[in-house]
Amino acid sequence: MKRVAMLMSGGVDSSVSAALLKNQGYEVLGFYILGWLGTPDFPCPWQKEEKDAREVANVLGIPFHTINLSKVYEEEVINRFFAGYQAGVTPNPDVLCNREIKFKALWKAIRQFECDYIATGHYARCQQTAISHQLSANGEADSRQPLAESSRIFKPKDSVKDQTYFLWGIEKSILPKIIFPLGGLTKPEVRKLAKKYHLPTATKKDSQGICFVGPLKVRQFLASRVKTKPGDVYLIDGRKIASHEGVELYTIGQRLAAGSVDWTGDVPPLFIIAKDLKNNRLIVGTDSQTFDSMLIASSLNWLEEPKSQTFEALAKIRYRQIDEVITASKFGSKWKINFSKPVRALTTGQSIVFYAPKGQLLGGGIIELVPQQDETVKRLAKTLDSAKV
Repeated sequence: MKRVAMLMSGGVDSSVSAALLKNQGYEVLGFYILGWLGTPDFPCPWQKEEKDAREVANVLGIPFHTINLSKVYEEEVINRFFAGYQAGVTPNPDVLCNREIKFKALWKAIRQFECDYIATGHYARCQQTAISHQLSANGEADSRQPLAESSRIFKPKDSVKDQTYFLWGIEKSILPKIIFPLGGLTKPEVRKLAKKYHLPTATKKDSQGICFVGPLKVRQFLASRVKTKPGDVYLIDGRKIASHEGVELYTIGQRLAAGSVDWTGDVPPLFIIAKDLKNNRLIVGTDSQTFDSMLIASSLNWLEEPKSQTFEALAKIRYRQIDEVITASKFGSKWKINFSKPVRALTTGQSIVFYAPKGQLLGGGIIELVPQQDETVKRLAKTLDSAKV
């Protein structure tokens, strides 16, 4: 009997995943990751989540363990999260959590359990094999949806819940060890199975917030550790129209609503189109000015290596965005990405994720540079310098 380490978060998705694996004949061991412990100002409800996960394990009759990875989580996720914003970029902590915690630190921490596989409640699909099969909505084996060993990841049946965007950074070597039990199910089907198996989490709402941190006010969370100072907000033609609290706290495409900045005049809705970290300036314009079609990506991780130095694929730059056709070209150690049509709010620090036409996750990288935004910053600086003369 194959042994599976099931990551149980206390939510309905991982709960149903554990039930499906046990029903399929695996020896399932439940693991709760203790990531962030919270602070007095920003508490984390991990005790409640762990309790829920433990109750599910008891109902299913599977062993349950809590693994304390708070130190590595602080170093690899929280500290990088703050460092990214301090550097003026917008990082994605969920990508870091999957890469550094779930599929690396956790796997190393449980070596003594000698598990054959590691499973999560992600909505993603493994490549079809003849080893074993996923279960259909009624909990029966479905020969059309194989599960287990695979070196490839595909989009799931539920396109609305597709979480492959957050999986691009995991190491390719661990792919054959990963199981995604929910790849062939929709969220409503998962809810029905939770009730069928009488799981305590059947009616629990989906979690919100940063991975293993939970719900919190991100802006206040950032302000607790990111050093900022007030600065000026400019239109692209050089007119100063407002003041801001610190350029690090804002992101490309963000609408400057009432209360987000200190306005000096009556202006229409405006959006951040560029950030000048050096001079602590925000540059704003219309929503249409947030669109661009080219970026430079670095820190690439390929789950399927490109066969040439230039290729076409589908890509997205944020979770739940529609896939867009791109052309990728090798650019030294980086890649130059051209979209077939302009995309809103290309944001440095965020992930760009690549897919094959049939939904295979090819890999991804970090948006390092958006040339048009750099040019906008330079033009404003030149305009302001000329006004001083």
